[in-house]
Amino acid sequence: MLYVFPPGTSATVIADYARPYPDPIRVRAGEAVVPDAERTRATDFLGWTWCTGPDGRCGWVPNAWMRADADGVMRMIRDFAALEHDVRRGDRAILHFSESGFVFASVRGEAAWIPDAVLELDGGRTGAGESSVRRGG
Repeated sequence: MLYVFPPGTSATVIADYARPYPDPIRVRAGEAVVPDAERTRATDFLGWTWCTGPDGRCGWVPNAWMRADADGVMRMIRDFAALEHDVRRGDRAILHFSESGFVFASVRGEAAWIPDAVLELDGGRTGAGESSVRRGG
């Protein structure tokens, strides 16, 4: 589920994270993607499907951001780029929105995805001591 953060919401990176794919899928609204059901089943990424885009690049795509057309072809309903950040503990992130366990954020002037598990909202934690940035549904 897409959640849009209020302007200026920030978080601190609490664990290092390295992007796993240097040049992943980038698609525009209306473009077709080809899901890979086998690779998708073999992971624990809930809410994401491994897809190949029109230019042959692959990556994880949010399920909620694509729909089957009348012919059964999966098409993007919004622009999407799967590029993730390389971040280090202590980096600051400006949060834009989150989707199914990942946050789209700006770090050092670059906007890309970060797993919410490595972020802590600035200003404290929730009552149970868990990160305040939570996975969407």
